[in-house]
Amino acid sequence: MKRTIAAILSAAMLVTAAAAAEAPSSWAKSAVDTARNAGIVPEQVDQAYTQSITRADFCALAAAVYRTWEKSGNVKSVDKATVSFSDTKDEDVLLCASLGVVNGVGNGKFAPQQQLTRQQAASMLHRLGNLRKNAKDSVKDRMPHVFADGADIQAWARSDVYWAYNSGVMNGVSGNRFAPNNSYTHEQSIATMLRLYDTKYAEVPSKTAAKYTVVVDSDDGFNVQMHLEDAKGNKLLTNYKKYNGEFTAITVFGEWVYLYREDSREYTVYNMKTGETLENYALATVDGEQVGWAIPMNIDSITYGKDYMIFTDGTKATQTYDHLTVFKDGKAVVRVDSKTIRAIDTAGKTVWSMNFALDHKKMYISDNIGDRFVATMDDNTSYTIIAGGKRIASSSHALDVSQYSDTYIAAESTGYYALYNFKGKKLTKTYQNAFNEVGQNIYSRWISNTEYEYIRCDADGTNKVLFRVKCPNGRPGTLPTDGAGVYALRTDEHTITCFDRFGTTLGTIKNDGAMTQEITFENGCVRVMDKLYLPTGEEI
Repeated sequence: MKRTIAAILSAAMLVTAAAAAEAPSSWAKSAVDTARNAGIVPEQVDQAYTQSITRADFCALAAAVYRTWEKSGNVKSVDKATVSFSDTKDEDVLLCASLGVVNGVGNGKFAPQQQLTRQQAASMLHRLGNLRKNAKDSVKDRMPHVFADGADIQAWARSDVYWAYNSGVMNGVSGNRFAPNNSYTHEQSIATMLRLYDTKYAEVPSKTAAKYTVVVDSDDGFNVQMHLEDAKGNKLLTNYKKYNGEFTAITVFGEWVYLYREDSREYTVYNMKTGETLENYALATVDGEQVGWAIPMNIDSITYGKDYMIFTDGTKATQTYDHLTVFKDGKAVVRVDSKTIRAIDTAGKTVWSMNFALDHKKMYISDNIGDRFVATMDDNTSYTIIAGGKRIASSSHALDVSQYSDTYIAAESTGYYALYNFKGKKLTKTYQNAFNEVGQNIYSRWISNTEYEYIRCDADGTNKVLFRVKCPNGRPGTLPTDGAGVYALRTDEHTITCFDRFGTTLGTIKNDGAMTQEITFENGCVRVMDKLYLPTGEEI
């Protein structure tokens, strides 16, 4: 009898433990309960909440929402296609495929047990949302959001991701990332499907104005005047010295601003939060990083070892450094002494250290970013690449280390260039006169004095010519980018082509008139003259 009672108690404990393990996370519990009560959570999804969802199970969720809308007359009239797959007869999958909510993976297959990624989920949610009666899918709904990892979003999902984010159906993850290739859990799927099912549950991101905005008052090509404003449009720094808030150059880095006056040659880094002033200092920062350098700036001399690590929240490290590179991915290289350099993180801790004799009197640093740089002799007779704590390459000809990948451009002889990886493998042909990194795995190369070619080269050496463009004014300028893997290139006199880091064209922008101004990006949108466009080419 005792054994029987013990067995019963043991079994009960196991059931309780299993039930506890099956409970949704605290953030998702309310959404799961609400969705379950609405009848849109199929049994196979209503479990294992933190586990990744499959393509078939996400279809089950989508089909449940569609059928609920259909019963209430809340769907558009749709001609359903006849669809079949060789690897599944699942009715929910076939319904979603017939509605155009989901596609197969090729060769007549669906891959029902394949894990769903976040960008795949965004695409399915967008297509399903467009089946709802009176669904809106305007340009405004697909306005870009510049995610820190936006370069990883595939072209086929980009508009879907923007729509899902703007409509409050899907949120980003920490650090302003979307994590497009991450898997999607059961509870995340339920929560987002609930937001799509009824917009009252949507979590639309708030649109807040930038805390500080630089406003250009005048620029005639020779003289520039600008000022700083807060989110309400109030002019700032009007009591700073005698300048009435007017400067030749202003750079904002969180709570720090760099101020420059051409007439007095004054360089200042100013803390908007505390009022701390670093006279005769400038900023060295990288977009998207939360840490940068305040460096001494004097037109008459160069000072080493007095660089401050500063943070966007307005704080700064008390220790000073002799910085060699700007921060990228939370790492920078500093000179320790005449024989040693080290890479540090944002807390000042050593990432790696190596012996490298860097003499400021004989060498200068170029192509510096993160934990990589090129050390060049002042007489340009020797070039050395340092990356990841290793000497990657040395040459008597010019070397340029890439910003986006473990590659470098080497001058094989005067005026002839090729791309190599960090193992010394040659990845491209040898090109004449000019070969430059202009984006993530994107390069431009000289064809003639009026023509250039844009190439994509992957880490394995796979090459693809993307565009050949006319450059009547000589070398092409900087390739405009949103800073997260989207680029805009003027491909002929009246056409701008937008493409991503994979070399996929996102859209074209046509302009009948002369394009006399530079192409720029504003919050992920492309400015051409006085008009703004989505990268798809749609005018805003």
